[in-house]
Amino acid sequence: MFWVTLIFTAVSLYMSYRAMNQSQPAQEFQQPQAPTVEQGKPIGVVFGRVRIKDAAVYWWGDMSYEEIRK
Repeated sequence: MFWVTLIFTAVSLYMSYRAMNQSQPAQEFQQPQAPTVEQGKPIGVVFGRVRIKDAAVYWWGDMSYEEIRK
């Protein structure tokens, strides 16, 4: 049992080391986009447990951002 644990630990450490050292290109900045609500669509109110077939997002949250400076 000890040897199995030791082998799994060694393999896990090796895989973690390999994953850390992979170089990845910097990602491009994308303007955040929130879904919009159709004008005139009624706002649904849910009481209890129901299955929502056509969900609409009425509020997405704070869409502002700050540039990260290093």
